[in-house]
Amino acid sequence: MKQYMVTEYEQSDFDGVKSKMTLERAVEVLSGLPRGWFPYNFPGYGKVCGADLENFEICCAIDVAVDALLERIKEDKNYGSTD
Repeated sequence: MKQYMVTEYEQSDFDGVKSKMTLERAVEVLSGLPRGWFPYNFPGYGKVCGADLENFEICCAIDVAVDALLERIKEDKNYGSTD
């Protein structure tokens, strides 16, 4: 016998995710993509082939987005600091 559990989300669930998205959570989600939904790890130089160009570009974009978010988080935490 096999049993399955089905979860059906409603619009309020999606609205909640959007309204609660923080910079920290965005970093967490984007950083987890290569190991989760996006089945491609950022390759080192010389370890890509011609067919990997689009995936490589997506990895570059994810890295840029994560770095920008981390910088923004750092700036927000330092805002008003007298150090």
